[in-house]
Parts: sequence; structure tokens; C-alpha cells
Amino acid sequence: MRPRALSLLACSTTLTAGFAASIAALPALAQSVPPESKEAGEGTLSTQAPPGVRPAKSQARPAEAVPGGRPGPYGLPQNIRWTEDWSKPSTPDDPLLVKIKHISIADDVYLTLGGEARLYYTDWHHSSLGLKANDNNDPLQSRLRVLADLHVGPNLRAYLELGDNREFGEQFATPPNRDKLDIYQAFVDVTVPLGKAGKITFRPGRFEMPLGNGKLAGIREGLNMRFTYQGVRATYILPGKLSVDLFAVKPVQIDPGTFDDGPNHAQDFHGIYISAPSRIAGFGTDLYWYEMNRDRATLAAGVGKDDRNNWGARLWKRGPHWDVDLETTYQSGTFIDKDIEAYGAMFEGGYTFDAPMKPRLGLRANYFSGDKDLADGKMGTFVPAAARLPLISEAAFFSFSNLMDLYPSVTIKPTPAITVMAGPDFLWRARKGDGVYIGPSGTSFAPYGSSRSIGTDFNLEASWQATDRLAFRLWETYFAASDSFQANGGKNGNYLGLMANYRF
Repeated sequence: MRPRALSLLACSTTLTAGFAASIAALPALAQSVPPESKEAGEGTLSTQAPPGVRPAKSQARPAEAVPGGRPGPYGLPQNIRWTEDWSKPSTPDDPLLVKIKHISIADDVYLTLGGEARLYYTDWHHSSLGLKANDNNDPLQSRLRVLADLHVGPNLRAYLELGDNREFGEQFATPPNRDKLDIYQAFVDVTVPLGKAGKITFRPGRFEMPLGNGKLAGIREGLNMRFTYQGVRATYILPGKLSVDLFAVKPVQIDPGTFDDGPNHAQDFHGIYISAPSRIAGFGTDLYWYEMNRDRATLAAGVGKDDRNNWGARLWKRGPHWDVDLETTYQSGTFIDKDIEAYGAMFEGGYTFDAPMKPRLGLRANYFSGDKDLADGKMGTFVPAAARLPLISEAAFFSFSNLMDLYPSVTIKPTPAITVMAGPDFLWRARKGDGVYIGPSGTSFAPYGSSRSIGTDFNLEASWQATDRLAFRLWETYFAASDSFQANGGKNGNYLGLMANYRF
């Protein structure tokens, strides 16, 4: 690799009212669900799970990234900051960074302060794999966060997080990396306890909102600005048995100035996500429907309005040795004047051995449909709501449209704090009649009739959790383009990423 310089509350009242009216019937439904298992819980995000490794039964259960959900292990910073647990008062002998996590104000009222500082150097060679000219880029991202989390008893909280995001030394700008001081998250949680019937939590405001395992509706951790939404969310929880999450939001539009972000009125996102841990033979079970409406979407078949329903189901289980996660999604709706009929399927599983360095053999396979005929009046191209593009690789060369991949991997832990994963990821087009879709923008190469093979990603990633608060990550991906992809304009690519992250 050549050397480079390091430069680098709009809401739906009807939806909420309907949700509250339907809650009374849910406890009876949930009584048939088996008790909560001792395995890691719902497929939500946790900083305690290194890349490629699932929490074992002996590890602390991860946080649930839903309003009113289970917090993470006490006293540990989490990837989703509002899932942290700092409920215990500090002592006079604790250091300042511990004391600010629980500032007592009155009986059962306390304030948590915190923040994050992150530097992320990225070096892309052909970031668009030849789709655009002059597509090398090596920016340095800087992310700063400060947060305040006020708890008033068990049923009321107010959360505020400010952020400042910069990009240095870039050859071309990446908009989600640029956002001067602004309100990153701001919401209120109001919980209504229902005794043995569980509880309901209402959350109006601006917030992060990963759904399920975060693959199709994730958080976009690879860039300075994660996906955030503005609107309302309401969650019913019967602990250990059932959660029902309803939301009506708009994605936040990122503008580079100070305190100028707001809801993107050209997009609308609403739906329901139901999760029952250990529902079928010890497997967690998720069911969901959500709709993403975009006034403007760009696909190989054209540019225009995209109204897309997503109907999905997921089975997942995590144990000390085996882990498995299977999800399928069907999409309907309209794109311009075309009826949508698209689908995706995602599998991820592995086996962890009781041996030195805890080796894990893993396999990931994904299928995201493409359009077999751009002129037949139908739309078969799968488009996710808010994809976790590093599902393919941290390089994020490809979006989840007209794509198949197969990724066998090996993960080892030389020490409990260090995790290394490597393997080849083989990539194909799902349909020859559709193009190859590149990166977050989803811009595509034109369809071509030769082989479906796109190429192979050779991936290496490593993490070092130096302390509870400080972590380092490294990623390296070399993409070797297939002959057919190169013959139609594609190029080899390379990505290097180095990240240092401190949360307090």
C-alpha cells in the first residue's frame, strides 16, 4: 500500500393510541412463551461481543437496545450509550470519572454524565471499485460526544447527547463524517408499569434505533454520524417473554453546520418489531413489519419514489459453543410505477471450541435479490432500510442489492482482550439483469450479461479491548475483482482502517 499522510418530534398519535389499546391482550399471548433462557438475550448490540464471537452462557447478558429494555452489565460503557447501568451510588474514594456516572440529586433521582472520543483513520484504494474516477480517499475521522442522562425514579428519564464530527485530509468529502456541534440524541422515556403484565415505555424525541440484529436497520458505526431518527417509539415488555416495539419516525437529515440538523421530510419510517426469546425449541423468535418511504431512490431501473414494505422473521440462538442467526425478509410496494417483489435471506453461524485461544469456525451467507429484467414493469431489487454495510466488510464496498456472498471465517482470541478474525468472502450478483451496487449511496454499475461473479474480499479484523473504556480496532480488506467484473469497468480495491475509541 502506498504511503499517505494521516489527514483525515414528528410522531403518529394514531399509531401510539392503537398500540396502547392493544396491549391488554398481549400478556395472555405471552404466557405460552417459555421462561427466559440463560443464554445471551435478544439480538441487540453490545460492546462486550468482539467481532465474530457470540457471548457464552457464562458471560453477562447484553443490553437490549429498546426503550425500557434490560441495561448492560453494571458499570460498563456500552455501544448504545443509553443502555448503560450506573444505578449504584459512587463512594467518596471513587475517581472523578466514576463519580460523574451517578450524581445524586434527590431520593431516587440521579444524573449520569459521560462522553466519547474517537479517531478513525481510513485508507481506500478505489473506494467505488472503479465506478467513479479519482476514488482514492484517506481521511481521518474525529468523533466527540458528551451526554447527560437524568433518571427520576424508575419510570422517568431524560437523555441528551451532543456531538461534534470532523473529517481531515480527505480527497473528497463523506457527508456523514461532517457535522459540527449539534444535538445527536435527545429524548424522554415515560414508563407505565403494568405489574405482572409488564410495562410500556413511550419515547418521543431523537434517538438511535437499531432493530433486531441490526443488519437491515443498523446504526452505521463505520462513519462519524450513526443513523438517528426523530419521532416516537413505544415498547411493551413482558420481561423474559415478549417485547413489542412500535415506531413512527423520520431519519435525521445531517447538515454540516452547528445546530442545524432536523428530520428528513422526504423519508418516512414506521412499523412494528416483535421479539420472543426462547420461543421455539430454545430459539429466539422475531417477527416484524416496517415501511420505508423515500421520495427519491436511485436504482439501475431508474430514479423516483420508493415505497417499500418489509415483512420479516428471524430465528436465533447463542450458546457456549454453537451460535446461529437466520433471518428472511420479503419486500412489497412500488418503485416509480413498478410493483416491488424482492427478498433477502441472511444466515450466520459458528462453533467455538474449548481450546487455547477459543477458536471459532464461522460461516456467513447472504442473498439479496436483484431485478431480472429492468424493462418488465416489475422491481426485484432488494433495498434495505438502513443497512449495516460492514456485514459484508468494514470497507463497505457493496450495498445489499442484487448481491450474494459466502464467507467462511476463523476467529481466535490470543488473550481474553484480543480477538482476530480472518477469511475470504466470495461475492456474486443475484441476477445478471441487474447491476453491481456500490457503497452507501447504492449507485450501480450497468447490468452485463457475463458471469455473475463479482470477486472476493480477503478480510482481516482485530480488536483489542485495552480497558473497559479504551478499545482499538484494525481492519484490512483486499478486494480481488473477477475477470467479468473487470471487463465491465470494475477494479480491484483495498481498505485499511485503524480506530481508537475511548468512552467514559
